[in-house]
Amino acid sequence: MTGFSRLNVVWRLVIGFAALFAVTTSVSVYSMIKLNEFNKASTYMLELGDRLIEHKERLSDALLSELSYEKKYAISKDPAFRDGFVKAGKDVTKHLAEASAIADTLGSKEILDNITKQHSRYNSLIEEEKSSGGPGGARRPGWYRQEKEKAVEAMIEEIKNLQLYVEDDTKHRIDGLAKAGTRALRIGLIMAASSLLIGILIATGITLSITRPLSIIKRKTRKISSGNFEDPLNLSSPPEVGHLARALNLMCDRLKEMERMKSDFFSLMAHELRTPLASMKGGIALLKRDADASRSEARDKVLAIMSEECNRLIQHVNSLLDLSKMEAGIIDFNFAPGDVKPIVQKAASEIEPLYAARSITFEFHEAGKTPPIMMDSERVLQVIRNLLGNAVKFTPDGGRVAVSLKTVAGGVEISVADSGPGIPEEDRAVIFDKYRQSTTQARSGTAGTGLGLAIARHVVDAHGGRICVESQLGRGSTFTVFLPD
Repeated sequence: MTGFSRLNVVWRLVIGFAALFAVTTSVSVYSMIKLNEFNKASTYMLELGDRLIEHKERLSDALLSELSYEKKYAISKDPAFRDGFVKAGKDVTKHLAEASAIADTLGSKEILDNITKQHSRYNSLIEEEKSSGGPGGARRPGWYRQEKEKAVEAMIEEIKNLQLYVEDDTKHRIDGLAKAGTRALRIGLIMAASSLLIGILIATGITLSITRPLSIIKRKTRKISSGNFEDPLNLSSPPEVGHLARALNLMCDRLKEMERMKSDFFSLMAHELRTPLASMKGGIALLKRDADASRSEARDKVLAIMSEECNRLIQHVNSLLDLSKMEAGIIDFNFAPGDVKPIVQKAASEIEPLYAARSITFEFHEAGKTPPIMMDSERVLQVIRNLLGNAVKFTPDGGRVAVSLKTVAGGVEISVADSGPGIPEEDRAVIFDKYRQSTTQARSGTAGTGLGLAIARHVVDAHGGRICVESQLGRGSTFTVFLPD
């Protein structure tokens, strides 16, 4: 059964049709064999009966000729009649031998043997009568004539019995053939009914082996449509249906992951939006309370905070819009030759208040002069901002962030290294997906939208470059961007 479950739909149909063909062929072959047997039996039976009857007629004619020549010779003593008598006797012997050769039953052979014995006795009586010197000889008068007549009558009676036996035997053979035909017909009908039943069972089995898994998959899709992604499918089915089931399981896993990501995203966005909104609400309340007061340093500070929080909200919204456009392929890039070093320095200067406030050591290394490359300066700046922001965010106070810039074969390479907690190996392949964060980030409670690295990957891909990460738990991470020249 395990081997059959591995067969695809085409092979299952081929095996099913082959089985049906084998059963149908066996019925046809059986029918042809029986018809051939009936044909041979009937032909043999008719030919045998006709030949025995033919030999019986010839035997009768030869025997009558022999008796006629014997009587004529006894009266006239003509040598010609003697010769005719001898020839007729040989014909009788010949026909007896031929009839015995084709006789196939004990009854017919016994009758022929009796005729042969009586014919031998008849010839012996003639020879004995001839050697005794006359019709009477040493015996009483008329004895030879009576014995010869008895022998002749016995032969004639056996010849009649032979005809009756042949007719009766033919009748019995016909009856036996009819019974055999009825029996063969019954067997043929049973085999035909059995083949039909086997065909139905095979067709039903093959159909169920295909439709039952499809029905299970159909029920599973209904569960998926209602939001139930649990209970993965494990079907014993053709490979094609098995592939479909595995694809459905994979889709469920992806949907579950998307559900989790959606929940995480909503939670993150709620946190990211709630904080600036709360700050602005508090600032508005302060401004309302001090609306008639003169402009003071505290009021300016409130306005600065509100402005900063508004910028945070705008940045989050812009990130979402940028990622959506990048995924849809409708964002425009303004490529122009330029030097990447000023962009890296600008991003570092923008992030300086953050690492300075936390006593994080910032290092910048440049290995020689970098050549100009074709790039969209604003998008490359956005990538470096995201990488530096993440590095500072995940580096503990008093840690280290290092940026290196160097020329490599075919372009420029920018690396951002930190001394943070590092990224587990299983998370390195997914952190560039939107809304995804590493488990160390989740455990540390560091807030983020999970959009920065996804945007960075899209921008780098649009430049024909690549972005990758190397990390060791407890030793930090290094993000490397390659941009072709």
